[in-house]
Amino acid sequence: MGRQVKHVAVDLDDVTVDFVGGMDICHQKEFGVPIPMGDGGTWGPDMVVFMSKGSEEIRAAGFKGTWDWLRQREWLWATFPAIDGAIGGISTLRARGLYVEAVTSKPDWAAHNVWKWLGKWRVPFHRVTIINAKGGQRKVDFTDADLIIDDKLATCIEFVEAGRNAIWFDRYDVPDAKAPNGVWIASDWREVMQCVNHITGRYA
Repeated sequence: MGRQVKHVAVDLDDVTVDFVGGMDICHQKEFGVPIPMGDGGTWGPDMVVFMSKGSEEIRAAGFKGTWDWLRQREWLWATFPAIDGAIGGISTLRARGLYVEAVTSKPDWAAHNVWKWLGKWRVPFHRVTIINAKGGQRKVDFTDADLIIDDKLATCIEFVEAGRNAIWFDRYDVPDAKAPNGVWIASDWREVMQCVNHITGRYA
């Protein structure tokens, strides 16, 4: 169990912002076919290959890969939908008196879209922290939050190792996913709120 929770950090992509869903909508709109996510639309091997190499359609259109395509359409990220329950969940955390911070990793060319997306959805964060996706920066080093909600297990482990709390947002129900001791698992925002309740002692 980590330290007492007063300050919560929340990741954006695939925790607050529906990154995969948004990418799929944009790929479908431009090329007429969904992105090759494989069974269940998970962050499995097909999605990993898509993010690194792009789809046949993206390459056929003259792009080197997905990031090359997205960089020339960087404004698209700000149009992505929110994860179900995220906006209300974050509003509830703030209403309970917790200090709520968005902590996200972005390349320099995409960082400004964070403000566009937040301006559209009016997420009531107290603070927004953007770290460099290419610089090897770690979220645990850029926030003093007592708890992080993140879809990247490595980030959650770093928080627990630092004596803090972490909820792994395993939205895609990774098969046989097992978090190490000290890391909570939630597959949606209803479960996130249940975890927060237990961590903060609300249900004690």
